[in-house]
Amino acid sequence: MIELLIGMAILAIVLGLGAPAMGTYLQNSKLAAATASYYAGVQAARTEAIRRNVLTQFVLTDLPLGNAGLANDPALPSVNGRSWVVRSWRPANADFDPTLVDKKSSNEGEGSVVAQAIVVNCALPAGCVGAIPFNGFGGTFDNQPYRIDISNPAAGACAPGGPVRCRQIRVSPGGQISACDPAAPAGDSRACT
Repeated sequence: MIELLIGMAILAIVLGLGAPAMGTYLQNSKLAAATASYYAGVQAARTEAIRRNVLTQFVLTDLPLGNAGLANDPALPSVNGRSWVVRSWRPANADFDPTLVDKKSSNEGEGSVVAQAIVVNCALPAGCVGAIPFNGFGGTFDNQPYRIDISNPAAGACAPGGPVRCRQIRVSPGGQISACDPAAPAGDSRACT
């Protein structure tokens, strides 16, 4: 009986020590999943621009994605938008195609409490309005680099000072898209270069 109690005490101590690490792991996994979603959206916008040979935008938005006329809504872009859409230009009509190429609501596939914790910010270029435009060659339409920062302040500060591995999505003027960890050391395959 004493051996059983000692074994249970050791198990409780080990579980108590491992719980914070597991919580950090789960928060980092949620950030990685959110990054993958935004990365796929940016990649879809670039691919569609090349396929159609027209201006195509990846747009961060806070508007409900069920709204009619969403594609041409001038209030659509938001620097901190948690949902995203991909829309393409119709040169003949001089407006965006009302049928969106792709979209993802911030609450799709995520728990509502956790989803609210993820923070997205279009950081580059200065004055970014929350839209990344691509031309028919796959480069950025305005020949500017873009950067989207993805963090989870509710889980803690970003590394190296905190436990959370925040992410960035970077788009070069030529259209190269990469997802990276700004806290990864130089030479690491996850590092932002």
